[in-house]
Amino acid sequence: MKNDIDVELYNKYLNGKKDAFEILYNKYKNKITYFIYNIVKDYEKAEDIMQETFIYVMENKLKEGYSFKYYLYLVAKSKAINYINTEKRREDINEKYIFKEVKSVEQDVIDIIEKEENKKVLVESINELDEKYRNSIYLVKIEGLSYKETAEILGESLSNVKTLIHRGKKELRKILIKKGFTRMNKAMKIILIILTTTILLSGLVYAGMIIYKNYNKNSNITFNQNFESTLDENTINNIWIGTLDLAWKDLEEKIGGKVELEENVDIVNKLNESKFSKEMLDENDYEINVTKTVTDGYNIDAKLNKNLSFLNPFDNFSNDYNYTFGKDGKDFIKYFGINNASKEDLNENVEVLFYNEDNDFSVKLKTKEDDEIILYRTDENKSFYEYYNDIKEKTSKYEGSKDFEEEDELLVPYVRVNGRIVYNELKYKEIKNTNGMYIENVMQDVNFYLNESGCNLESRANVTTEYLSVGSRYFWFRDKFIIFMKEKNSDTPYFALKVDNQDILEKKDENADPKIVDMTVISPDRYEEFLGGGKYKFYEDENYEYYYSSHKTEVVTVYFKSGDSMTVEQALKEGKITIELLDKYGIKYEKVAK
Repeated sequence: MKNDIDVELYNKYLNGKKDAFEILYNKYKNKITYFIYNIVKDYEKAEDIMQETFIYVMENKLKEGYSFKYYLYLVAKSKAINYINTEKRREDINEKYIFKEVKSVEQDVIDIIEKEENKKVLVESINELDEKYRNSIYLVKIEGLSYKETAEILGESLSNVKTLIHRGKKELRKILIKKGFTRMNKAMKIILIILTTTILLSGLVYAGMIIYKNYNKNSNITFNQNFESTLDENTINNIWIGTLDLAWKDLEEKIGGKVELEENVDIVNKLNESKFSKEMLDENDYEINVTKTVTDGYNIDAKLNKNLSFLNPFDNFSNDYNYTFGKDGKDFIKYFGINNASKEDLNENVEVLFYNEDNDFSVKLKTKEDDEIILYRTDENKSFYEYYNDIKEKTSKYEGSKDFEEEDELLVPYVRVNGRIVYNELKYKEIKNTNGMYIENVMQDVNFYLNESGCNLESRANVTTEYLSVGSRYFWFRDKFIIFMKEKNSDTPYFALKVDNQDILEKKDENADPKIVDMTVISPDRYEEFLGGGKYKFYEDENYEYYYSSHKTEVVTVYFKSGDSMTVEQALKEGKITIELLDKYGIKYEKVAK
């Protein structure tokens, strides 16, 4: 089996390093949930099946010849189908699909493209495709699986998968262009065509994002514009997170000052006044990526990720109490915490900040990572900034015990927030003093989960700007045109050609050789682990032996016109390419006579 990064982590987990599996879980959980959702059409059940999938993979060792991702999707598909079958035939559970043998499993290339996370429109548009196209497009274009792997997972023939992909891409392009043509002027339509062509041909996709359009559980969420904004009784489940502040401050750095629009928009003033910055975070917990757009604007992505674990998992009271939430609550809510039957070591999780009365108290929940989760009970309507200052003031004045004592009880509801906001009021607003730069997109999303084990937080914000194309001229010969050739000082051409249609034009796919990519050349830092180990013989023929200067054979990959891929070493041994193709793409190797 190829020793890829996922398999390394999986093997570390099998050898007792439990944190290694957590990395794999966080990497794939949202993608697997989306894949399962497309089968079972129930988000809550998709989440449950995703958990079952990971439990199965934890308990049943990866089979020889499978990549981790391929195995994960096989199990997920099997679990999803089992659920559907169980709904129809309760006793009919068939796991044998998981163990279906395959002759070859090709290289996992998703990590090569996963950094390009600003193509969210593509993922959203895939979700609008007809169901018969959706998962085949998703597995190939988003997850980077080969056509053959996709056929195995979906239980389709290879030719049928290729047909679905081909037709699905046509439908996808129609959706993408329609999105642009319903709201953009002529210049921006041209830009959209360029962008969509790039997306379809390059395979760069936004791979890690939750598809909130389909399975956003929370309809009652209010995104707060900033930490200082006042909350009142009309806001419901109000949330603030600093990812948009991070992206906005980066935009300010790029344009050399505060963002001022040609017309006044309240959120701009609040973002400009925000005091939150990246200096307030550990550098390992956030990431800001900036790329240039086709009009030389900026695409700024800010991400914040926190995975926190309590010192000891609290007790789960889901089966012990039937409690609602709030005065008007009707549904029984899941709670965790501490009661008089809990183990004494759970008290170490909690520090009491103050307890003044039944509706005015605060505690701090301690985590292994030293981040603090502070809970504050109050009926007042203030800003988050004022709430936090109240906590600090009341804590400093509190003279009672700060220890969580034997008679004390703690009851905390499980909290899950999946949400997104797109700030449409900022779209197409021109930024002052930037020579025509305008805001194309501002969005923010959050995925938050608080339970008895700890807290997971994932958030992303995107700010995209473009430049107006007023006055641009487009010399695009994309319809009938004439070609003349003449000598410089002659009045009469010696050649003339009228081009009426594409019959005499060279097609992109004509004579298309396979493509070879050496990732150690493209991203030497990221693939540094493959640059050691001394010379490596990757091929030999009757007269010569061929060596790489290092053990990089796993990341020197050939991509075929069919969409399939494999290592160059494997392709040479199977006779699918010749050594001359390496010369064409400048792949460095040593040739030694026998």
